[in-house]
Amino acid sequence: MSYVTDPSKWKDITPDMYDEINDEIQRTFDEGCHGDCASCQGSCEEKNHLPVFAKRMYIVTSGKGGTGKSTVTVMLAYELARQGARVGILDCDLSASTIPQMMGLLGHQVTSAPDNKMNPVVSPEGIKVMSFNLIEADRSAPVLWPSGDQYNVVSYMYSGTLWGELDVLLVDMPSNGGDVHLNLFTEFPLSGTVIVTNPGNLAVGPVQRCISMCRSLMAAPVALVENKSFDTVPTCQTMYDLSPLCQSMALPLDAEITAAGDDGTMSQVDCSALTPIVAYMNRMVKKPGPVYKNAANP
Repeated sequence: MSYVTDPSKWKDITPDMYDEINDEIQRTFDEGCHGDCASCQGSCEEKNHLPVFAKRMYIVTSGKGGTGKSTVTVMLAYELARQGARVGILDCDLSASTIPQMMGLLGHQVTSAPDNKMNPVVSPEGIKVMSFNLIEADRSAPVLWPSGDQYNVVSYMYSGTLWGELDVLLVDMPSNGGDVHLNLFTEFPLSGTVIVTNPGNLAVGPVQRCISMCRSLMAAPVALVENKSFDTVPTCQTMYDLSPLCQSMALPLDAEITAAGDDGTMSQVDCSALTPIVAYMNRMVKKPGPVYKNAANP
């Protein structure tokens, strides 16, 4: 799988190799590898070497802006915490971060720790949050860095944070593509992705591209959330090419959720619509597998 897992070799890939590489990806999935190096007990020499702070790490992404990835991330975190899980959120959207506001954490800032580490901001519910808006006090300051530099910041926010030992770490992705996505998918110890979409045809193209990307980069979607739905059941899941194992659910359009996000009171929102995903994540947390212990994160 070197051409898939080693970005330094991607420059050598030619169009006539696409079918062979796709077949190799499919074989690897069929054999049980979903890119979850954190829980893998195999002898693969290509495991990533970033520290692992959570038993399971899930990306929340979409491929299209405005679908409500951050809202779904926060609601998942609150529901997981209500069920007793130790939860963290890594906010990777440097220029358009909204998670601290939704959680009522604006005005808080991360604090320094020894060895160039940082202490995350902890919500009253015990959710550990790392976000650029908790580092940069000026929310009007533009983020004008090249994408490679942005990924370096995201990587430091992850590896330089004293997360402790988490059950689930949720990663809120930015809307666009580029180096941040590519590097994060190939270097972070991911367990899968949660795809967020909206009802209707407008989101289908961008979201399907995102689904295909997640598969190609060994972080298969475990759930599809139709956010701002007009019903309590999803209407768009048949529009997407999804694995039968991927759960689909609807999060109905609700003015209360919008108002709570504005007011920083998302902790008071009913998040039970996402219970199937939370139940899945809790089952995965209980599965046996090695958990990396980092000396700076006891």
